[in-house]
Amino acid sequence: MKAFIKQSIIAIISCNFLIACAVTDEESELGSDINYQGSDCISIRTIRDYEPLDRQSLLMKAGGNRTYFVTLAGSSMELRSAFRLGFSSRDSWLCPYGGDRIVFEGISGVGMPIRAISRVTEEQAEELLIRFGKKQPPELQDPAPADIKGAEVEELG
Repeated sequence: MKAFIKQSIIAIISCNFLIACAVTDEESELGSDINYQGSDCISIRTIRDYEPLDRQSLLMKAGGNRTYFVTLAGSSMELRSAFRLGFSSRDSWLCPYGGDRIVFEGISGVGMPIRAISRVTEEQAEELLIRFGKKQPPELQDPAPADIKGAEVEELG
């Protein structure tokens, strides 16, 4: 019986290892050109929108169609459930140094220090959305519906 349990455990661990290694080359390259230790700053008054990627990172949209990848110093469940984000900073800039924090304006109003901020291109933002499971890769997305002849709308009048 002990031998069977031992073999079962080895088989489960082996399967998990194989599944973890089964990432395609394309998936492993997603986001490989992003600076994950960035020290960029964002003008707080230009921040327009945000999208949580997980409990520790988010994409922030700022004025001028600029997008930033923000990593927090710790993990927070409130990042996904916060209705709004607030900011705690010495000045009008949100930076990953100087004690700047993102404040979750939800139940507790707790803030979290910022580890890194990196400006990303639209392509890099798309790669991050795919990498964090917020969007499907283009090859897996449903194709646009084809045009159907004779489906025009005719006005009655």
